[in-house]
Amino acid sequence: MTTLSNLDLEKEMKLGRLLTGFDEKMVEGSSYQLRLGNVYYDLSENGKRFELVAGQKVLIKPGHRVVLITQEEFDVPSDMVSRVVSKGSLFSVGLSPVATYADPGFSGKLGIVTQNFSNHYIELSQGEPIAKADFTTLSQPSTKPYKGQHGFQAEIWPIKTHLQKSHKEVSQDSRVFSEQKEALALLPEATRVIIRQLETRMLWLLAALVLAIGINGLTLYLVETESDFLNHLYGVVGSLIASGIIAILALSVAFFRRTK
Repeated sequence: MTTLSNLDLEKEMKLGRLLTGFDEKMVEGSSYQLRLGNVYYDLSENGKRFELVAGQKVLIKPGHRVVLITQEEFDVPSDMVSRVVSKGSLFSVGLSPVATYADPGFSGKLGIVTQNFSNHYIELSQGEPIAKADFTTLSQPSTKPYKGQHGFQAEIWPIKTHLQKSHKEVSQDSRVFSEQKEALALLPEATRVIIRQLETRMLWLLAALVLAIGINGLTLYLVETESDFLNHLYGVVGSLIASGIIAILALSVAFFRRTK
Protein backbone atom coordinates (compact mmCIF):
# COMPACT_ATOMS: atom_id res chain seq x y z
CA MET A 1 0.00 0.00 0.00
CA THR A 2 1.45 3.33 -1.11
CA THR A 3 0.28 6.87 -0.42
CA LEU A 4 0.49 9.11 -3.47
CA SER A 5 2.93 12.02 -3.41
CA ASN A 6 2.18 15.49 -4.75
CA LEU A 7 3.60 14.54 -8.15
CA ASP A 8 1.39 11.45 -8.34
CA LEU A 9 -1.65 13.46 -7.26
CA GLU A 10 -1.10 16.12 -9.93
CA LYS A 11 -0.56 13.48 -12.60
CA GLU A 12 -3.70 11.51 -11.67
CA MET A 13 -5.92 14.59 -11.46
CA LYS A 14 -4.74 15.90 -14.81
CA LEU A 15 -5.78 12.54 -16.26
CA GLY A 16 -9.28 13.10 -14.84
CA ARG A 17 -8.92 10.69 -11.93
CA LEU A 18 -9.30 11.08 -8.14
CA LEU A 19 -10.80 14.60 -8.07
CA THR A 20 -12.62 16.95 -10.42
CA GLY A 21 -12.93 20.69 -9.96
CA PHE A 22 -9.48 20.69 -8.36
CA ASP A 23 -6.96 23.49 -8.01
CA GLU A 24 -3.27 22.61 -8.34
CA LYS A 25 -2.45 25.19 -5.65
CA MET A 26 -4.27 22.99 -3.14
CA VAL A 27 -1.85 20.08 -3.67
CA GLU A 28 0.59 19.57 -0.80
CA GLY A 29 3.40 17.08 -0.15
CA SER A 30 1.18 13.99 0.04
CA SER A 31 -2.35 15.37 0.23
CA TYR A 32 -4.88 17.68 -1.34
CA GLN A 33 -6.65 20.49 0.51
CA LEU A 34 -10.40 20.12 0.03
CA ARG A 35 -12.30 23.40 -0.28
CA LEU A 36 -15.71 24.38 1.03
CA GLY A 37 -18.48 24.36 -1.56
CA ASN A 38 -21.75 26.29 -1.68
CA VAL A 39 -23.94 23.75 0.14
CA TYR A 40 -24.13 22.70 3.78
CA TYR A 41 -26.62 20.99 6.11
CA ASP A 42 -27.44 22.03 9.68
CA LEU A 43 -28.10 18.81 11.60
CA SER A 44 -29.17 20.80 14.66
CA GLU A 45 -32.05 22.18 12.60
CA ASN A 46 -33.36 18.80 11.44
CA GLY A 47 -30.83 18.51 8.63
CA LYS A 48 -31.92 21.74 6.92
CA ARG A 49 -30.16 22.23 3.59
CA PHE A 50 -28.60 25.60 2.76
CA GLU A 51 -27.50 26.52 -0.74
CA LEU A 52 -25.37 29.64 -0.73
CA VAL A 53 -25.28 32.38 -3.33
CA ALA A 54 -21.99 33.84 -4.55
CA GLY A 55 -20.15 35.57 -1.72
CA GLN A 56 -22.41 34.20 1.03
CA LYS A 57 -20.72 32.40 3.94
CA VAL A 58 -21.52 29.27 5.89
CA LEU A 59 -22.83 30.22 9.35
CA ILE A 60 -22.32 27.69 12.16
CA LYS A 61 -24.18 28.62 15.32
CA PRO A 62 -22.79 27.80 18.81
CA GLY A 63 -23.39 24.14 19.62
CA HIS A 64 -24.68 23.29 16.15
CA ARG A 65 -23.59 20.26 14.11
CA VAL A 66 -23.26 20.80 10.40
CA VAL A 67 -22.26 18.88 7.27
CA LEU A 68 -19.90 20.86 5.06
CA ILE A 69 -20.00 19.77 1.42
CA THR A 70 -16.75 19.95 -0.51
CA GLN A 71 -16.29 21.92 -3.70
CA GLU A 72 -14.32 19.09 -5.29
CA GLU A 73 -15.91 15.86 -6.48
CA PHE A 74 -14.27 12.53 -5.73
CA ASP A 75 -13.82 9.73 -8.21
CA VAL A 76 -11.99 7.06 -6.21
CA PRO A 77 -10.76 4.10 -8.29
CA SER A 78 -11.48 0.56 -7.10
CA ASP A 79 -7.80 0.09 -6.21
CA MET A 80 -7.56 3.18 -3.96
CA VAL A 81 -8.95 4.63 -0.74
CA SER A 82 -8.91 8.27 0.38
CA ARG A 83 -8.52 9.30 4.01
CA VAL A 84 -9.77 12.73 5.03
CA VAL A 85 -8.98 14.83 8.13
CA SER A 86 -10.11 18.37 8.85
CA LYS A 87 -7.72 21.30 8.89
CA GLY A 88 -6.01 22.06 12.18
CA SER A 89 -6.78 25.76 11.76
CA LEU A 90 -10.47 24.97 12.27
CA PHE A 91 -9.83 23.38 15.70
CA SER A 92 -8.53 26.68 17.07
CA VAL A 93 -11.83 28.46 16.38
CA GLY A 94 -13.93 25.77 18.07
CA LEU A 95 -14.86 23.22 15.39
CA SER A 96 -14.58 19.55 16.31
CA PRO A 97 -11.92 17.41 14.58
CA VAL A 98 -12.99 15.19 11.70
CA ALA A 99 -11.58 11.92 10.41
CA THR A 100 -13.40 10.16 7.59
CA TYR A 101 -12.67 8.43 4.29
CA ALA A 102 -13.90 7.82 0.76
CA ASP A 103 -14.21 4.14 -0.11
CA PRO A 104 -12.99 2.56 -3.35
CA GLY A 105 -15.58 3.33 -6.01
CA PHE A 106 -16.94 6.43 -4.26
CA SER A 107 -17.97 9.19 -6.63
CA GLY A 108 -19.32 12.61 -5.74
CA LYS A 109 -18.83 15.48 -3.33
CA LEU A 110 -17.88 14.57 0.23
CA GLY A 111 -19.73 15.67 3.38
CA ILE A 112 -17.64 16.57 6.42
CA VAL A 113 -19.51 16.55 9.74
CA THR A 114 -18.30 18.94 12.43
CA GLN A 115 -19.67 20.71 15.49
CA ASN A 116 -19.17 24.20 16.86
CA PHE A 117 -18.07 23.73 20.48
CA SER A 118 -17.37 27.41 21.00
CA ASN A 119 -19.74 30.13 22.19
CA HIS A 120 -19.21 32.13 19.01
CA TYR A 121 -20.87 32.11 15.62
CA ILE A 122 -18.39 30.78 13.07
CA GLU A 123 -18.37 31.92 9.45
CA LEU A 124 -16.58 30.03 6.69
CA SER A 125 -16.09 31.41 3.20
CA GLN A 126 -16.79 29.41 0.07
CA GLY A 127 -13.54 28.04 -1.35
CA GLU A 128 -11.80 28.01 2.03
CA PRO A 129 -9.69 24.87 2.69
CA ILE A 130 -11.49 22.78 5.31
CA ALA A 131 -9.83 19.35 5.12
CA LYS A 132 -6.95 17.33 3.70
CA ALA A 133 -7.33 14.16 1.64
CA ASP A 134 -4.64 11.65 0.80
CA PHE A 135 -4.96 8.70 -1.56
CA THR A 136 -3.53 5.26 -0.90
CA THR A 137 -3.17 2.45 -3.41
CA LEU A 138 -4.59 -0.90 -2.23
CA SER A 139 -2.74 -4.21 -2.56
CA GLN A 140 -5.36 -5.19 -5.16
CA PRO A 141 -8.63 -3.73 -6.48
CA SER A 142 -11.59 -3.96 -4.11
CA THR A 143 -14.35 -6.40 -5.06
CA LYS A 144 -16.84 -4.45 -2.92
CA PRO A 145 -16.74 -0.89 -4.23
CA TYR A 146 -18.92 1.82 -2.73
CA LYS A 147 -22.54 1.71 -3.83
CA GLY A 148 -25.36 4.07 -3.03
CA GLN A 149 -26.28 7.70 -3.26
CA HIS A 150 -24.44 10.35 -1.31
CA GLY A 151 -26.46 12.76 0.83
CA PHE A 152 -25.42 15.67 -1.39
CA GLN A 153 -26.88 14.10 -4.54
CA ALA A 154 -30.08 13.19 -2.68
CA GLU A 155 -30.33 16.79 -1.40
CA ILE A 156 -31.03 15.47 2.09
CA TRP A 157 -28.53 14.35 4.69
CA PRO A 158 -29.43 10.89 6.08
CA ILE A 159 -29.79 10.90 9.87
CA LYS A 160 -30.41 7.71 11.85
CA THR A 161 -33.08 9.30 13.99
CA HIS A 162 -33.99 5.94 15.56
CA LEU A 163 -30.74 6.18 17.54
CA GLN A 164 -31.75 9.53 19.06
CA LYS A 165 -33.87 9.33 22.22
CA SER A 166 -35.53 11.92 24.44
CA HIS A 167 -34.97 11.99 28.20
CA LYS A 168 -38.49 10.65 28.73
CA GLU A 169 -37.74 7.61 26.55
CA VAL A 170 -34.65 6.60 28.56
CA SER A 171 -35.69 7.88 32.02
CA GLN A 172 -36.24 4.33 33.32
CA ASP A 173 -32.60 3.43 32.70
CA SER A 174 -30.67 3.32 35.99
CA ARG A 175 -27.79 5.20 34.36
CA VAL A 176 -30.02 8.21 33.62
CA PHE A 177 -30.59 10.85 36.31
CA SER A 178 -33.24 13.54 36.47
CA GLU A 179 -33.53 15.87 33.50
CA GLN A 180 -32.17 18.73 35.61
CA LYS A 181 -29.08 16.77 36.68
CA GLU A 182 -28.45 15.58 33.14
CA ALA A 183 -28.71 19.15 31.86
CA LEU A 184 -26.32 20.43 34.53
CA ALA A 185 -23.84 17.67 33.69
CA LEU A 186 -23.45 19.15 30.21
CA LEU A 187 -22.22 22.45 31.66
CA PRO A 188 -18.69 23.34 32.82
CA GLU A 189 -18.05 22.84 36.54
CA ALA A 190 -17.76 26.60 37.19
CA THR A 191 -21.17 27.19 35.60
CA ARG A 192 -22.73 24.38 37.67
CA VAL A 193 -21.37 25.92 40.89
CA ILE A 194 -22.83 29.34 40.03
CA ILE A 195 -26.25 27.84 39.23
CA ARG A 196 -26.29 25.93 42.54
CA GLN A 197 -25.38 29.12 44.42
CA LEU A 198 -28.19 31.01 42.71
CA GLU A 199 -30.66 28.24 43.58
CA THR A 200 -29.54 28.35 47.25
CA ARG A 201 -29.93 32.14 47.40
CA MET A 202 -33.40 31.88 45.90
CA LEU A 203 -34.39 29.38 48.61
CA TRP A 204 -33.10 31.71 51.34
CA LEU A 205 -34.97 34.68 49.88
CA LEU A 206 -38.14 32.63 49.51
CA ALA A 207 -37.90 31.48 53.12
CA ALA A 208 -37.37 35.08 54.28
CA LEU A 209 -40.37 36.23 52.26
CA VAL A 210 -42.60 33.53 53.74
CA LEU A 211 -41.43 34.42 57.26
CA ALA A 212 -42.05 38.12 56.66
CA ILE A 213 -45.57 37.43 55.38
CA GLY A 214 -46.25 35.25 58.41
CA ILE A 215 -45.08 37.89 60.89
CA ASN A 216 -47.03 40.63 59.12
CA GLY A 217 -50.14 38.46 59.15
CA LEU A 218 -49.76 37.75 62.87
CA THR A 219 -49.23 41.45 63.57
CA LEU A 220 -52.33 42.45 61.66
CA TYR A 221 -54.32 39.84 63.53
CA LEU A 222 -53.15 41.25 66.88
CA VAL A 223 -53.94 44.78 65.75
CA GLU A 224 -57.44 43.79 64.69
CA THR A 225 -58.13 42.13 68.02
CA GLU A 226 -57.09 45.20 70.01
CA SER A 227 -58.76 48.57 69.85
CA ASP A 228 -56.13 50.36 71.82
CA PHE A 229 -54.21 52.97 69.74
CA LEU A 230 -50.98 52.09 71.46
CA ASN A 231 -51.40 48.44 70.50
CA HIS A 232 -51.96 49.54 66.91
CA LEU A 233 -48.77 51.54 67.01
CA TYR A 234 -46.81 48.71 68.62
CA GLY A 235 -48.13 46.30 66.01
CA VAL A 236 -47.12 48.44 63.06
CA VAL A 237 -43.68 49.24 64.52
CA GLY A 238 -43.11 45.58 65.36
CA SER A 239 -44.06 44.54 61.84
CA LEU A 240 -41.68 47.06 60.32
CA ILE A 241 -38.84 46.03 62.61
CA ALA A 242 -39.39 42.33 61.89
CA SER A 243 -39.44 42.91 58.12
CA GLY A 244 -36.32 45.05 58.36
CA ILE A 245 -34.43 42.42 60.36
CA ILE A 246 -35.42 39.67 57.91
CA ALA A 247 -34.42 41.81 54.92
CA ILE A 248 -31.03 42.58 56.51
CA LEU A 249 -30.43 38.89 57.25
CA ALA A 250 -31.39 37.86 53.71
CA LEU A 251 -29.13 40.51 52.16
CA SER A 252 -26.28 39.57 54.50
CA VAL A 253 -26.53 35.91 53.52
CA ALA A 254 -26.61 36.78 49.82
CA PHE A 255 -23.63 39.14 50.16
CA PHE A 256 -21.66 36.59 52.19
CA ARG A 257 -22.22 33.88 49.60
CA ARG A 258 -21.28 36.23 46.76
CA THR A 259 -17.94 37.12 48.33
CA LYS A 260 -16.97 33.51 49.20
